[in-house]
Amino acid sequence: MALVSPQKLAQERVITADAVLGGQVDLRAYPHRHLMVIARHKWGSSGFPPLMEAVEHLSNYGWELVNVLSVGEGHHVYAAMRRTA
Repeated sequence: MALVSPQKLAQERVITADAVLGGQVDLRAYPHRHLMVIARHKWGSSGFPPLMEAVEHLSNYGWELVNVLSVGEGHHVYAAMRRTA
């Protein structure tokens, strides 16, 4: 598992739930207040549980959930997050 570079994260403003849960990202230097977290539907399972696990994890570090949306019949689920501090 490779770390997500701070430059790539700052440009794209999107991170996968797997990267959050796998410790592949350090958001302490993230320069923006908002971030999208995405989870993809995997064969035989929904992307929603890992998405919500990532949301819970980030809430421990000063991020709050703003909105959740589903795209493509639930194949991609997104959580809009906002840094509170």
